Amino acid sequence: MKKLLGLALITAVLLSGCGEVQISINKDQEVEAETGSAKNEKVDLISDEPESEKMKEADKQKAILQFINEDIYKVAEYEVVAFQSLASVSGVNFTDDQTVYRELTTITIPAYEKALNEAQGIEAGIPELEEMANRVVTATQTFYDALILEKKAIEDQDEGLIDESNAKMEEYYKLVDAYHSDMKLLAEKYNVTYDLNEPKQNVEEL
Repeated sequence: MKKLLGLALITAVLLSGCGEVQISINKDQEVEAETGSAKNEKVDLISDEPESEKMKEADKQKAILQFINEDIYKVAEYEVVAFQSLASVSGVNFTDDQTVYRELTTITIPAYEKALNEAQGIEAGIPELEEMANRVVTATQTFYDALILEKKAIEDQDEGLIDESNAKMEEYYKLVDAYHSDMKLLAEKYNVTYDLNEPKQNVEEL
């Protein structure tokens, strides 16, 4: 039976690296405000609207960090398990359909169901994150559908279903790329550096 194309292309987890972001500008400003009485006085002078606007931006920064470092990270943890499971029986590790089916049904799909459930349970802390949360759900649902199609393809020995599963996986990767690009733009809008290579920062550090 034809091997699933997507199995050889599993090189990125939806949120691998995401969750590794840092505050760039406003964090430094907050630290400065906490050191020295003169600086504290300057902060006190800027009250009313300017200060309220700063608080709003700080709250949005924290919401973005929580979304990426906590909510998305939970999804990614289960995705990693599912991806590693799938990779262990695909590509150069492929032996036979029965082995793939056993791995899919006992580890891969159950793990990815948890990833999908975590994604569906995400509550956007700010309106700007609602679209991002929806995209995460769409992407995880798409990959989950690909796994179910693969399972069905093995059960029915149907190569047409393999093609459908491949198409779903290709769609998943496109959704992931779009998510990362737009998430980076949103983060930058609120002075949060969206760097996939930097150590993740805890929200409580802000």
